[in-house]
Amino acid sequence: MRNTRIDFWIKLTAAALIGAVLFCFMPLGRMLRAENDFVHWYVGGFLFGTSDIHLQAPNHAKQAELLGHTLDHSYFIRPTFYGFFLKPLTWLPYLTSYYLYQAYSLGALLFFLWTFSRRWPDIWVYAAMSIPAISHMVNGQDVTSLLLFCTLSILLSRKGRDFPAGLVFALCAIKFHLFILTPFAMIAHRRWRLFAGAATGEVILFLIGLAGGGWPVFLSLIALLRRPESHPYPELMPNLRGMVVAFTGGPNPAVYLTLCALLTAAALYLIWTAKSYEKSLAFAIMAGLVINFHAYIQDPILLLLCASLLFDEETSFALRTVLQILLLPAVYILLLWQAPYSGVYGLLILTAFAIALRDQLQVQFPALLRPNSLTVVPNKA
Repeated sequence: MRNTRIDFWIKLTAAALIGAVLFCFMPLGRMLRAENDFVHWYVGGFLFGTSDIHLQAPNHAKQAELLGHTLDHSYFIRPTFYGFFLKPLTWLPYLTSYYLYQAYSLGALLFFLWTFSRRWPDIWVYAAMSIPAISHMVNGQDVTSLLLFCTLSILLSRKGRDFPAGLVFALCAIKFHLFILTPFAMIAHRRWRLFAGAATGEVILFLIGLAGGGWPVFLSLIALLRRPESHPYPELMPNLRGMVVAFTGGPNPAVYLTLCALLTAAALYLIWTAKSYEKSLAFAIMAGLVINFHAYIQDPILLLLCASLLFDEETSFALRTVLQILLLPAVYILLLWQAPYSGVYGLLILTAFAIALRDQLQVQFPALLRPNSLTVVPNKA
């Protein structure tokens, strides 16, 4: 029998080589010059406390000052309170701040991987060749902050410290659209102190945002979110919106909303019937990743967290297999290949939920879905 530790290192080495090759195909010059999404965070921190934080002209003026030009579809589109936490970035020169931020982002990712690798060692393998993780670093994104907040919240909740766990989890509101179903996970498992902590945190964050410019700033954010140009390239989105565009050639709101409604219903059933809060949280995040209106290639890093929470002896082989496929580079190469191949990601997510729903229904209603389990007594006459 081969040594499992040697097998692990062979897999990790192969994955790291694949990741290195993929990394070389990325726009590294843009990353090194910080001509990426980091400029949003720097500008948002700089403009926090003014009425200009969500306005196009002031955002572009500051970008031109920092980069010498502006980026397309580029504004501070995050909740206003986020600018308060980003303010310290602006106390340093732009590039210095950028490299420190990237170091923090990498540290947050490594802390998440180390935490969950004790339960699932192969998480290192999938992370090493993860196109979402590589794209995250190249794009100067902030999804690893979400991984950090979720990890800290879960660790606190495991120690019975639910209220502070909720306070930490509230910080995920920096990308609230990915977490719209997570309150149901707390409610389903009667984690009232966790829910109260999260609700308290959201109120605090809202007040911080309100203090940064009052209602006019809040209204300017809503106006920005409603602009179509704030959500460009739907064909590249790893969500149901992107899948509908890929397979039908257009937005088709009726199809999109129908799929969202069906998936939300399935997710809520899984959230409500899952055996633990952490599994409910995984299903909530998985659903949030695809029923939202705005997501890009770095966001599926959160699937590493979902897999970490779901992979145990109770999870079926079929569900584990589909989730593992979703973590492989090929899925995201197809996503970047655009329509119709980009729709494969959405199909796989729907397949994962269909399998999870079947598995849970088999547990809840075994006689209904396993008719062969009914014993037929032969007639002895």
